[in-house]
Amino acid sequence: MPEPPWCPPSETAPQPQNRRQLVGCIPSAVEHIGMRPLLITGLLRQILINHFSSASNIEEACLKDTPGAAIWRDDASTGIIIESVHRWRGDLAGKRPAVLIKRNAYRNLRVSITDRLAVDERGLECFATLWAGSHTVFCVHGTGAQCESLATEVQRELTQFGPVISRQLGLMRFQVTEVDAVSEESATGWFVAPVNVGWAFQETWRLDPDSLPLKGVAFTGNVTDL
Repeated sequence: MPEPPWCPPSETAPQPQNRRQLVGCIPSAVEHIGMRPLLITGLLRQILINHFSSASNIEEACLKDTPGAAIWRDDASTGIIIESVHRWRGDLAGKRPAVLIKRNAYRNLRVSITDRLAVDERGLECFATLWAGSHTVFCVHGTGAQCESLATEVQRELTQFGPVISRQLGLMRFQVTEVDAVSEESATGWFVAPVNVGWAFQETWRLDPDSLPLKGVAFTGNVTDL
């Protein structure tokens, strides 16, 4: 029986896309000094550099199949700038697409009174607290449509690898929370679309007192004089 016209022949049926891996993006410093927002900035940059280093990774055709494709290279010939906002390359500004990474404010979320959790078997006080914050990835391009495509490309990469990043870095949260509207910068004529990424992690520590615990306080005087 012939196949119905809406069912493609088996030899031309779409095949699953190749699985991509997150390689070389886990900062070893996390194991030694704990999580830092600056490490998240570096991690975001490394993930996006890895993604835009090869046209085979890029989904949006307008970013890889056109003259001046957004392919990252580690020199002045790069087709796209990927940097933190503090390392903005003025010599390349306004000449090619850009992805600029900025850390926003992060705030403390207490999990217990004075952050105290317990006393371990050695008599050391154990503490823990939570930090929650966000980064904004500014996607910059010369046209509104391509800026939209660049923001979508960045969003999908960070969304799809979010669970891996959270698990391997020990984050309590890593998630693209919002992609803002495309806007035109009046000063430059370029278009910008911010991609917001929220994250949270737990900070833990122990206190090892150098002296014996305080036994008491000697107090003399009249409290009415205070």
